[in-house]
Amino acid sequence: MSKTLGVAFGGSGAEGIAGIAYVRALEQMGIEPNIVSGTGVGSVIAAMYAAGMSSEDMIKFLDDVNFPGAKRPINENKVKDAKYGILDDMGLEEYFQIVVPVKVFDRLYFPLKIVAADYVDGSEVVFTDGSVGTAVRAGVSIPGVFSPHETEETFYIDGSCVNPVPFDTIRNDCDVLVCIDPQIVHGSDEDEQDEEIELSLNVFPAFKGAYDAAKRALIAEKMKSCDIEVYEKVPVNIINMYDFVQYSEILDSLEDRVEEFKTKITEAMA
Repeated sequence: MSKTLGVAFGGSGAEGIAGIAYVRALEQMGIEPNIVSGTGVGSVIAAMYAAGMSSEDMIKFLDDVNFPGAKRPINENKVKDAKYGILDDMGLEEYFQIVVPVKVFDRLYFPLKIVAADYVDGSEVVFTDGSVGTAVRAGVSIPGVFSPHETEETFYIDGSCVNPVPFDTIRNDCDVLVCIDPQIVHGSDEDEQDEEIELSLNVFPAFKGAYDAAKRALIAEKMKSCDIEVYEKVPVNIINMYDFVQYSEILDSLEDRVEEFKTKITEAMA
């Protein structure tokens, strides 16, 4: 009997685009997961994957989408009076519904779990049925980037607040569990690092730094009680979480790391 595979995708901002490189790696190996999960931008990748979109389809999505940050960088140090979220006007849910071929959970190619957080009580919410676009919009409601997603029942925010890479939600649904955990890193030049530390004292970078620290603590705690066969901590060298314009550079930078990932998957699935 062959082993079943589950893949969890994380990444609140542009770093989540790294997940496409791992989708492409599995395609090249001729392996299709039995279940996927995601939150933040990872929920977009997971949903497109489960809807039957290839890695090339996902890249075309990024080529075609037109919103601030997709075609030019956003300088978070100059953002002022952002009442709701920096990218609120991008129409993600509407564009997603147009592009993605499968609109509802029960018609996806394999099971999908999207994680969001209840804005009011902070509880984790796992979407497994209904509209895929609505679930993705809830899961990707990253504070400071998108406003909370409002429904008749509640307000939802980025599930990374409670579960940065939702591997535990699919642990019991697969034999081999893969965790794709993209994390923003910066260059090693000391002068550049000093400049970045100085910039981090501004509002948005400071907020993101605190957010990242909380997420790392959550992941470490969850890993104590949940076995993961393949954990990929993926370094993504971009300036900030809004750097969607760098998607090609992000994917190109992961070629060597993805080859190592293929070896890990081969061993884990044997």
